[in-house]
Amino acid sequence: MNELEKDVADTECTSSINSDPLTDSLQNRHASDACNFDNTDDNLTLPGVDSSSLGHVDFFDEHSDDSSHFTGHIQCFDESAGDVTINDFDDVGGCSEDFDDCYNWNSRLQNDSDNDCDENDTECDDDDVPEQLAKWAADDNICHASVNRLLRILKTRIPELPTDARKLLQTSRNVVTPVVAGGEYYYFGIEYWLQILLSGSSSQALQNLTDHLHLHINVDGIPLFNSVNVALWPILGIVAEWKGSPFPIAIFCSKSKPTSVSEYLTDFIAEMNELSVNGFTFQGKHYCITLSAVICDAPARAFLKCVKLHGGYRSCERCVQTGEWYNKKVILSSVSAPLRTDAGVSSQQDPKHHLSTSPLTQLQNFSPVTGVPLDYMHLVCLGVVRRQIHLWIAGPRECKLSQIQLCNLSEKFVQFRSYIPREFSRRLRALSEYKQWKATELRLFLLYTGPICLKEILTNEQYSNFLDLSVAVRLLLSPQLCMRYVDYAEQLLKYFVACFGHLYGKDQFVYNVHSLIHIADDVRHHGALDNVSSFPFESYLGKLKKLVRRPQNPCSQIVRRVMEGCCQPNIPSTDKDAEFKKPHTEGPLPVSYMNYLQYKQCYARDFFISVASGDNCFIVDGKVGIIKNILHYQVDNSCDAVLVFDEFTHRESFFTNPLDSQLLSIFIVDKLCSVHTVIPLSHGITKCILLPYKSKFVAVPQMHFS
Repeated sequence: MNELEKDVADTECTSSINSDPLTDSLQNRHASDACNFDNTDDNLTLPGVDSSSLGHVDFFDEHSDDSSHFTGHIQCFDESAGDVTINDFDDVGGCSEDFDDCYNWNSRLQNDSDNDCDENDTECDDDDVPEQLAKWAADDNICHASVNRLLRILKTRIPELPTDARKLLQTSRNVVTPVVAGGEYYYFGIEYWLQILLSGSSSQALQNLTDHLHLHINVDGIPLFNSVNVALWPILGIVAEWKGSPFPIAIFCSKSKPTSVSEYLTDFIAEMNELSVNGFTFQGKHYCITLSAVICDAPARAFLKCVKLHGGYRSCERCVQTGEWYNKKVILSSVSAPLRTDAGVSSQQDPKHHLSTSPLTQLQNFSPVTGVPLDYMHLVCLGVVRRQIHLWIAGPRECKLSQIQLCNLSEKFVQFRSYIPREFSRRLRALSEYKQWKATELRLFLLYTGPICLKEILTNEQYSNFLDLSVAVRLLLSPQLCMRYVDYAEQLLKYFVACFGHLYGKDQFVYNVHSLIHIADDVRHHGALDNVSSFPFESYLGKLKKLVRRPQNPCSQIVRRVMEGCCQPNIPSTDKDAEFKKPHTEGPLPVSYMNYLQYKQCYARDFFISVASGDNCFIVDGKVGIIKNILHYQVDNSCDAVLVFDEFTHRESFFTNPLDSQLLSIFIVDKLCSVHTVIPLSHGITKCILLPYKSKFVAVPQMHFS
């Protein structure tokens, strides 16, 4: 931590450090709670954290550069046009005498545009046209009939073009899909995709790539049609070190899930064991392959592990306890039952939990317990968060919200829509549509909008319970904080589960709610929860589904489209240059930066920056503020990009229980400073979501950028 960060932490968090907020706040709540947990026989202990390990958390993005290298380059410019208030932070205001917008920008922009046209107006070589057309058809999933019509038009100008899409795309004519486990089946293989990924990587990326690769796989089903009972059950894979998109290891299509899990996984287990023992070689470099995680929802995990479903008495995959039949459902009320072990699962020490021997036990160097993590997308977002919302809308009378409160919530959702950053493809819909909310919407509600819009609507006990879940999940999702506070988050989740049953009823101790106490163990083995999440696999499943155009032979259709180039895995580029959009001349522009062009938008490597509301709030060296202008200068091979930044002069904690929100860099902010600060684009900055709260704003660090 550099000197500036130390000063900020010492000044603002002294009282919090001395009082040990993580421990004291929870223990005070526990002592003052009127909750008597009659529904469990466990003595629940609340978390304690060494106060010497706590301090202000500088929530910098994991991909950003070390901010200490750029501290000396920050410049401040005082604007004498008057104080800037929170009401005009969206406007790019006029300039003072220190800013000059009278430079001949129009001619510069015109010259810059002309230069771009000269560089790009080169005729395309006819030899490249077939390759470009094939890539376009594969990337956009264009049907063969449309490609054929386009080829007939272009062939009058380019006679070398083929007349049929199958020749252009080199469509495989003979695709054999044998019947395996009751359905059509095709196996691509793991090494097949590893060769493609390595071939598409740059030499620099290959040099930086470790020789030990960790594979994550996913198994899930998705219906292909509304009127035909056909489902797709692929085996998808992703290499953890690349953090790119998934790839299909195997394709399976049938009217139901595979009839035999052993037949379904035979090819995969054989190849995985071969790679685990011998590895494989690419361009003279030997790679070791390890299967580190099988990521699925609860029904798919039960199918692969051959254990009881989530509604069974001995259904918990992590602890040994017998459920209780209560109010027409099985509940799991204990939070301290003995944990399952790899040896116990492999030898089936609990026969009431196992249905048969799982083929996963045949995998070498694979843990059947920690190697099958509890996916937080299904467990937390689609499970617990949606259950909470249902209880507020249609639950028992004592926890149900009134229609006025529900209308107020919906109005806040509408108000927040314009403040959601561009990285979030789905914005919150009306509360009446909560059953149709996707997992990304529920995650947005849990981590960002929920803590703000629910305040002063829920009762103190309900709101405190919701915050316990939100804070614990945020800690486990943060790459910077998850390992440091995993024990605290685990105890906080146990406290949440116990209070959840007291507030909403004993019958709420269902499988999803109970399993929350075990997700911290997955963080200990795999890192942040997003490392073993189903989010990328669910998105890829939708892409595979779109490859099917008719109900006949769906497996063959998907295989042919993939071989043509559709749904190919990509490797994120680490050397991507920033792109600047929407030039303007509105300022503010420091005098020393008169030679720089002004832009309203910038597509940086990790996130999107704009001067408009929703994408202009950032944390710089622990200071929260907004971006007023984006400046870029380029001559020949040298370029420079800076941001004009205005800091909020007032900030305070948004909540103090279960901990001080400032420890998570969550603040109530107000009043913009009249002094502009110029910071390099390469500086360590963290993007925030800035949401209105009463007459002020709440800044919440953004953790998701997909």
